[in-house]
Amino acid sequence: MSDCILYFVKYPHPGEVKTRLADGCSAELAAEFYRVFARKKLVEIAGTPKADVFVCYFPETMRRETVEWLGASHKYISQKGADLGRRMENAFREVFFMGYDRVVLVGSDIPGLTPDILRAGLDSLNAGSACIGPAGDGGYYLVGFHRHSFVPEVFHDMQWSREEVGQRTVNRLLLWMSNVHVLNRWMILTRYVILRKWLRWERMAHSREKSLNSPND
Repeated sequence: MSDCILYFVKYPHPGEVKTRLADGCSAELAAEFYRVFARKKLVEIAGTPKADVFVCYFPETMRRETVEWLGASHKYISQKGADLGRRMENAFREVFFMGYDRVVLVGSDIPGLTPDILRAGLDSLNAGSACIGPAGDGGYYLVGFHRHSFVPEVFHDMQWSREEVGQRTVNRLLLWMSNVHVLNRWMILTRYVILRKWLRWERMAHSREKSLNSPND
């Protein structure tokens, strides 16, 4: 059974990415943070065992620049469609057409996303199930399908960036199947205050790791 991860990114033009994050800092700083964060997170999730990773880039015209940003060693497909829902649907369709059986789609702004979470999502999928990872802002950071349980209708006529998106998606999934695996809730880097909390947590984690690795006196 072949597994695949769709990693959704948007080229980091200032003022066009992480616009809500920029409410607490400059558009240039928000874009530069996203540029570095998304690149580091891709390296991390590329370590997911027994799963191929496709970088799904937007806009379609920015392939060369995206490869220069994230590296030529990854697989790339463009996001195709008039809105986010259609682009997500088409990405699933493209890799199912390639022959993959189990696929999860994730964003590129989730600090807590790890290979273990991705592996758990993929392993939960069978011919009659889906999985979803709820986000702290009411949306979701991950959605996954088996090729025989794909429900493109969950992406249609959805008002994105609303607090009820996650629950509405779960409700739609339950209309089509009885088994929807819900992963742990994680925050998305949408607000400057969330970024500050995450950076503080990262510094604390780094200090603990450094202390544990230091030789005893």
